[in-house]
Amino acid sequence: MLIAAKAVAATLLIGTFSALPSPETQTAYEKKAAMEQTRVACMQEKGLTYLAEPIVKRKWQPGEFERLAGDHEALRAYRAKYGFGVWSRLVYPGDPAVNPVSGESVNNKNLMAMPADELKKWRAADDACFAEAAEKHLGLTVTSQRGDYLTQLNAALGKSVAALDKDERLARLGKRFGACLGISDTRPSVLAERGRSAFVKQATQVARKLHKGSLPKAPEGRTLALMPPLKPEQAKPYLEKEIKTALKDLECGKSFYAAYSPKAKTAKEQVYQRFAVDFAL
Repeated sequence: MLIAAKAVAATLLIGTFSALPSPETQTAYEKKAAMEQTRVACMQEKGLTYLAEPIVKRKWQPGEFERLAGDHEALRAYRAKYGFGVWSRLVYPGDPAVNPVSGESVNNKNLMAMPADELKKWRAADDACFAEAAEKHLGLTVTSQRGDYLTQLNAALGKSVAALDKDERLARLGKRFGACLGISDTRPSVLAERGRSAFVKQATQVARKLHKGSLPKAPEGRTLALMPPLKPEQAKPYLEKEIKTALKDLECGKSFYAAYSPKAKTAKEQVYQRFAVDFAL
């Protein structure tokens, strides 16, 4: 069962960037590397071991850059196979287009060998060291990586795309898009995520029905999203419906996505660079 928080994936812990090489992106790489060294030194001062995570630069999948920039043919090719990218994660478990390989944390081996009380102590110290690194290199005041930092990141991402709702041209295109779909909420930022959100919600509902026992709690300020433990052939019927909906959505929103996607990509990219994390959709 997979857990996600909004659009932020586990690749955040690795620290990669999807932008084409630019001064801003290079600076973000450098800040991430500096943060890792600060964490190493901080943990050493506490008598604990932390291994610096490697800075892995993301490799673009074929058509990925074009899709994120709003190219219609790239969008259509993606949606014809993967829909909105939800159920396809189960149907194509080894496909990097929907299941990007981020690699295992170099600290996992040590953490898995720790007894519970020692692990709790290590995580508390690591959160404090991460907070020190974030303030020193990013100018951010956070209390933890897995909680406060990601909550601030999600808030910044939401604010960055919500600002696009004030764009008059996008608003006009959104109204046409919404009319075609037969929906009333035509805010551009909502329209862009509407399809994916609906199927994430569906997957979560299926997962809840299949799961026995208590479910994990989502960190404060984030939404719990679950993927059920289905085999590819079991998930395929869900994907087929998702693909049909995704193609209809694209048909109605062809002009909208062409105008909205590049602006949203730029807005999100600036946030990811500021937080030194991955531009992962």
